[in-house]
Amino acid sequence: MEPASADLSRQYVLEKYQVSPDARLSQGMEAEVFAYGPDKVLKLYMGTASLADLRTLQDFYDSLDRQRLPYSVPNILSVIAEEGGIVTIERRLPGTRLSTVLRTMKSEPLDVIMQRYLHAALAISNLEAPAGFDRYKLLDPDGLSLRSDGDWHAFLWRYVTHKLVELAPHLSRDVGQFSAKMQQLHAILQRPYLGEYRLIHGDFFPGNLLVDDNGHITALLDFGLFTLYGDYLFDIATGWVFLDMYDELKANLRGRCLEVILDRLGEPIRGRLYRYVLIYSILSANAYSPTCTDGHYHWCVANLNTPEYWNAIE
Repeated sequence: MEPASADLSRQYVLEKYQVSPDARLSQGMEAEVFAYGPDKVLKLYMGTASLADLRTLQDFYDSLDRQRLPYSVPNILSVIAEEGGIVTIERRLPGTRLSTVLRTMKSEPLDVIMQRYLHAALAISNLEAPAGFDRYKLLDPDGLSLRSDGDWHAFLWRYVTHKLVELAPHLSRDVGQFSAKMQQLHAILQRPYLGEYRLIHGDFFPGNLLVDDNGHITALLDFGLFTLYGDYLFDIATGWVFLDMYDELKANLRGRCLEVILDRLGEPIRGRLYRYVLIYSILSANAYSPTCTDGHYHWCVANLNTPEYWNAIE
């Protein structure tokens, strides 16, 4: 859609639902979020999501056993196709984004938040996949993740090789010993997966967590693109490096958070944490820039060039 046409469609939808542009609460990769009455939000997707995916997400939220979580998760009330886009109406969840709160916190409260952050990530592992869920990836338009095609490790390697079709020219240029590293990763993922299967949020970062005035986590938002069914440590690993992803707080949160995780879950998981950080760095390298020229791509490359991770993933 041309920019001018997109702007007109956006204006039409907002006017139809009597939503002021000033009511916008946030804007993510896929949708703008607007206050919609006292207890709802309206999300506007302008060519960034499919109707089928959003209805799958609606059914997924409806299937969750919310009583097994210590915080709220979204509830999509309706999914509506509109001119040039899609609208969802959802319950408004209480709290302020943790990413906003972190910027104002001092060192001592940060340590408390890290404990709560880990507790919230572990809570997701209390959830089973919905009944009849026959794949490893919630939104899987490419059909990569059927559980009948192999275990969790087999799926991850299929997913990695699928992404490498478009990423290999970039990563082979920017990641040292790239071919040897992929051979090492392949050898590990050829081994059978012997762990438990649990739900994985896949985007467990401070912008998707809401907290109250006392720093207690009240809600987890935006399941979707990386929501998976497999090893719960995928969420722990990615949540660890997401906490202060680009070192904006200059507080060594990556090092401090790793200590919290290993103190709680034990030193033997270190290698699996590193492995999932490396895998995520491949899977998401071009998530924001198809040409691999943005800061997130360089963040992924930095992870893939970290010898400590490769030396420990065995």
